[in-house]
Amino acid sequence: MSEVVKKEEPKIVFLMKTKSNREWMVMVKDKCNFKHGLYVDNIGSKGGLAMLWREEVKLDIQTFSQSHIDALVDGGAEYGWWHLTGFYGNPETSKRNESWATMKHLGTTSSLPWLVIGDFNEIMSMSEKEGGSSRPRQQLTNFVETINLCGLRDIGFVGPRFTWIYETRDGRQIRERLDRALANVEWVNLFPRAKLHHLTNSASDHSPLLLRLDRSVGKRKMKKLFRFESMW
Repeated sequence: MSEVVKKEEPKIVFLMKTKSNREWMVMVKDKCNFKHGLYVDNIGSKGGLAMLWREEVKLDIQTFSQSHIDALVDGGAEYGWWHLTGFYGNPETSKRNESWATMKHLGTTSSLPWLVIGDFNEIMSMSEKEGGSSRPRQQLTNFVETINLCGLRDIGFVGPRFTWIYETRDGRQIRERLDRALANVEWVNLFPRAKLHHLTNSASDHSPLLLRLDRSVGKRKMKKLFRFESMW
C-alpha cells in the first residue's frame, strides 16, 4: 500500500475490507503521511473501512457505517463544496438491497455535486463479467435502477476491463468489474476532465482505482483522489 501511495501521492484514500484493528490503521495513516483519518472497525475477520486525507484537504465526515463513509469536500473558492461517498456493497446477495437502500438515502442528504466510489459487489450488465455462472437479470436491474434513481452515471475508466479476479479450485478464472465511480451531472460538470484509472496489482484480488481530477490550468498541479482495496 505505502509504495502505491508514495508513487501516486493521493489527497484522499478510501480503504475497504481492512481486516485490521484501529491501532494498525493509525500506524498505516502515519506511515503514509496522512494527517486525518476515519476508521470503521471490522467485525471479526471481515469488513473494516477507512478514509484518510491530507492536511491541506478540508473534508467533513457526515455519516458512516459498515458499508459507507460519507463526507463533504471543500474544493475552494473556485469549485465549492462537493459530496463524496466511499461505498462498499454487501457481499451477500440476499442483503444487496440493503446496500441500495443506503445509497438511495445518501442521495437525499445533499444537493451538492456527488461522487460515489468503491466496491459495489455488483455489475451493471453481463458484459462486465467473464467466466462463472450468469447473474439473475433482476439482480442487475436492481443495481441499475438504484443508480438511475440516485441521478448517477458511471464515469467510465481507463485500463484493464475488470477490477476483480477470482480463481476457482479447478484453476478457472472469474473476472468482473465490481469497482467503479458513479457521479451526478453536477459533479461531472464540475470536473469534466476527471478520469478513473484501473491500476494493476498483484497483492489483492481487486484492482486499485485512481481518480484524477484534472482541474489544471497551464502547469497547475493535478489533484487526485485515490481508492484501493487493502493490501496487507
